[in-house]
Amino acid sequence: MIADAISLLFILPGAFMVFSAAVGTARFNSTLARVHAITKPQTTGLVLMITGTIIRVVTAEDFSVHERGDIGMMVLLVIFALMTSPVTAQRLGRIARREGLYGDDEQLTRNDRPASYHPRRINPKG
Repeated sequence: MIADAISLLFILPGAFMVFSAAVGTARFNSTLARVHAITKPQTTGLVLMITGTIIRVVTAEDFSVHERGDIGMMVLLVIFALMTSPVTAQRLGRIARREGLYGDDEQLTRNDRPASYHPRRINPKG
């Protein structure tokens, strides 16, 4: 019973973070804000949910060798997500900057604006 409550304390905030990442991706206007919504809370929510799941599986009465393999797969999933999420965010941000896909000019600060011309950008502005 206590283990169920502890696992629930991990799973509910994790589910909320994954949900908020999905809402942020749909509602945010700029590319960088969407990249942030995709990578940061989604990865943290995934880690929290898998931590809660591992606690629940380990404390189950019928925990056996088969469940150990499931835990190993969940740990590999977390490692893979933690390795690929920063790389994906960096590449998306770099492509958005190179292609000038940040958003409308009135939404951007001075530091967010891309350069006025880049040889490889689509539709360079003179």
